[in-house]
Amino acid sequence: MLKLSDKPVIAKGERQHVYAHPDDPTLLVKVPQPGTFDPDGHLPDAGWLTRRFRRATMYKGFLREFVAYLELKAEYQDPGALLPISAVHGTVPSDLGLGLVYERISDPDGSLPPSLRELMDAGRLEAWHVAALHTFFDTLIAHHVVVSNKNLKNIIFQTERRGHGRFVWIDSFGCKQGIPLRKWSKRLNTRRLEELRRLFVGRAEEALGRASKA
Repeated sequence: MLKLSDKPVIAKGERQHVYAHPDDPTLLVKVPQPGTFDPDGHLPDAGWLTRRFRRATMYKGFLREFVAYLELKAEYQDPGALLPISAVHGTVPSDLGLGLVYERISDPDGSLPPSLRELMDAGRLEAWHVAALHTFFDTLIAHHVVVSNKNLKNIIFQTERRGHGRFVWIDSFGCKQGIPLRKWSKRLNTRRLEELRRLFVGRAEEALGRASKA
């Protein structure tokens, strides 16, 4: 069992806390955030029917991300392939509950890369980041990746060298739909990803415009 309770939280999601894996510097561990689920392990917005037929809905995001990664990795098994989502390695018991173990994506100096939101807020976004953002969405479409929300914190930018790098979706990927139409239909999923591209690129271009006027 991993001991995480005496370790610092290095990142926070809407319903998860993220810790460095205490035994492997290449991994992170995500655990449900205290106070976001009831004593039966259900999220507050889980309806009666969901509670009746599904156990511990606080882990449904873990399952969704693991399945999405497994299906993508099964198609692209080359060990050197760079996927547009973080690698998910499975679960591990911890003193804070069941944890999801996944890839730690790092910058060349070993630090955690900034999210798109952090790049924008810090005034560090440049025009070449926008070009990389377009490449990122092209890759999501080509790989038929289903993503779940519009949070600009869910994608990070991993720097390779000055002026070069890649965006990676690290949280809330996989299909949330009860009837997984976007998972079944690449055309429908492409339409959704193009909507997200317009949103994300639009926000990035707005940030560039503000920075140029500052």
